Amino acid sequence: MDLTTTIKCKVCGSFESTSFDAFRLHGINHCIPLIERYFGVDNNNQLQEEEEDKQQQQQQQQQQQQQQQQDILKKRKRDHHVNHQHQHDTINKMIVDPPHPPPPSPNSTTTTTTTTSLFKSLIGSTYIRHIIFKHAKEINKIVKRKTRFIINYQIYGKDIIKLPHLGMISDYAMPWDFIKHYLPTKDNVLAKRRWYVISRYCTHPNATLDTLKHLLEWSPDYDPQNELEECHQYLFYNVVSRGHTDILELLLKRYPMISMNGNSDALYAAAFNGQLSTIQLLCSIKGIKSSTNEMDEAAERGHYEIVKYLDQNRSEGCTSKAIDQAAANGHLNVVKYLLNYRTECCTTLSVDKAAENGHLNILEWLNQNRYDHQCTTLAMDKAAENGHFDTFLDTRGEPCTTAAIDNACLKGHLDIVKYLFQHRSEGGTIKAMDNAKSLEIVRFLHRAGAACSTAAVDNACLKGNLDIVKFLFENRTEGGTQQAIINACKSGNFDLIKLVISNSTEKCTTKAVDVAIKKNCSLEIIKYLDQECSAHGLVNAITKNGRLDVVQYFHQRYPSSTSIWTNDVLDEAAQSGELDIVKFLHENRTEGCGTLAMDNAAKCGYIDIVKFLHFNRTEGCSRWAMDRAAQNNHLEIVEFLHENRTEGCSDLALWGSNHPDIYNYILSNKIIPIREIKNGRIKTIQYEDEKEDYFEIIDLINKY
Repeated sequence: MDLTTTIKCKVCGSFESTSFDAFRLHGINHCIPLIERYFGVDNNNQLQEEEEDKQQQQQQQQQQQQQQQQDILKKRKRDHHVNHQHQHDTINKMIVDPPHPPPPSPNSTTTTTTTTSLFKSLIGSTYIRHIIFKHAKEINKIVKRKTRFIINYQIYGKDIIKLPHLGMISDYAMPWDFIKHYLPTKDNVLAKRRWYVISRYCTHPNATLDTLKHLLEWSPDYDPQNELEECHQYLFYNVVSRGHTDILELLLKRYPMISMNGNSDALYAAAFNGQLSTIQLLCSIKGIKSSTNEMDEAAERGHYEIVKYLDQNRSEGCTSKAIDQAAANGHLNVVKYLLNYRTECCTTLSVDKAAENGHLNILEWLNQNRYDHQCTTLAMDKAAENGHFDTFLDTRGEPCTTAAIDNACLKGHLDIVKYLFQHRSEGGTIKAMDNAKSLEIVRFLHRAGAACSTAAVDNACLKGNLDIVKFLFENRTEGGTQQAIINACKSGNFDLIKLVISNSTEKCTTKAVDVAIKKNCSLEIIKYLDQECSAHGLVNAITKNGRLDVVQYFHQRYPSSTSIWTNDVLDEAAQSGELDIVKFLHENRTEGCGTLAMDNAAKCGYIDIVKFLHFNRTEGCSRWAMDRAAQNNHLEIVEFLHENRTEGCSDLALWGSNHPDIYNYILSNKIIPIREIKNGRIKTIQYEDEKEDYFEIIDLINKY
């Protein structure tokens, strides 16, 4: 997902950047001094002298705070009895307080304190304060919008303890020294839940043999050999995939029949992941399934020791793919071994792919030792395209096609383009200049008399290359097409957009405006295009970038356009969580919305929008609202809908949620009639993929 966001400075109005750090430095180095001069704040030296006297005291206070925080951390560790080594093993799953940074150097402290004082001096201006906080609010909205579909949980030890269904074991694989303090007795946990948790634990990347042994003592009735239990069906394969050889060895010793489940792909998974010890264990199992795929995959991935072991201990062998892919990926030691000890040999792909990926050492070795295949034109064509061209291929007299020059131009390899023009006769096509990556290549081709088409300008606009477009307009006559304007809008470069429009006889289209909106171009650009957008374009302005200013502009400029304004606009604004836009449309437009507005706001967890629509509009919602809110674990919305509306929900809410508070709330408030539950999905869910909370929900329904 692309999270790049262009931020424009609202003080000077000219600086733009996609980096928050660059934007901050611009403010410190340019705009704050600019405002300082405007308001006559020129006491930098005085401020610096005053602040230098405070530095030592601040550093001492900082050190004291750091010591206090370290003491708190130590106390937490003692309280939870968390083993340090296991904490390190689970660092990717449990986020703890970050380490304290070292004290700042005197120079950095001086800069920081001086800037802080300047900020305090300037923030007194009502106008400047308004600009700063308005911009900070917009940045916060942008970040929320760009990350609203990204799962980025931060969870601490105290939260892990509270996870339902022993998530501290199955989801986070906490060490036994942590688990033992919070583990309930086995009689207080459903048997199937215990089995499910232990099987899940075995396949966790942080699982350890020691903790597993303790869990098996806690639940002695655990038996993963029952292949009808879904949680056991892929246990063997998943443990192999994780490379837990010690855990696999214990499971095979206690429960030998698990090898019958997931046997067919287990050896391949171990070869794929380079797990030699696991492969050795698997090969000791009678009847383990294997094929040539294992050695082929190990060779492709450069697992030399596994290739040797399989060759010396198994009879399946490999195919020519083993050498071809090893050569393609630069694994010279594997190539040597296979050509010396196997008889499958290789194909032209070994040279073609080695050349394409720039593995000259493999090309030289194949040529000097066992190489008895001619390569194809792909060898030089791809080597030139990827910048790996070497005179080794040319001096051997290997063939190529016009694609060599065309693709070298596309990828920007000027030295290769020049070499091919000087030493080869194949030449290139109009694609060379049409797709050229740099101005230097365009100039070289132009001087060499190469031809191009209108695609040259169109493609340069798509890349946002203003210099190439200028050169082509000034030195060539082909021009561009309407696509050039659209592509310029895709680049978001205002200077490029103006250049193309001023040199084109084509008119700006609705598609160009839609593209500019999707690119999140400034309102200035959208106004310059002076063309209406489509309904889809306006929806993009709302859902992708939350552009209230764009909505307001088209409301003022094209208030009656039926191609822009539909009731989908308000529906989409509600689904995207844009409360300001929802309010604007409610107050200024008459298209209205459908029940989807509240349904989707509930689904996405936007409680403020759900409340606004409920109290200010009449369309209402459907049962879908509570169903989707429950499925996405929005308890507050489920409660609000139940307390304020009458649509209720279906059993989708019950089976769709994996949050105990939600399905407990639904069942305790009898939102769904028991007859509907018993006649619904409960009849088939046991035959579907196992639901995380299946055992607990069935238990609650039986007590309904």
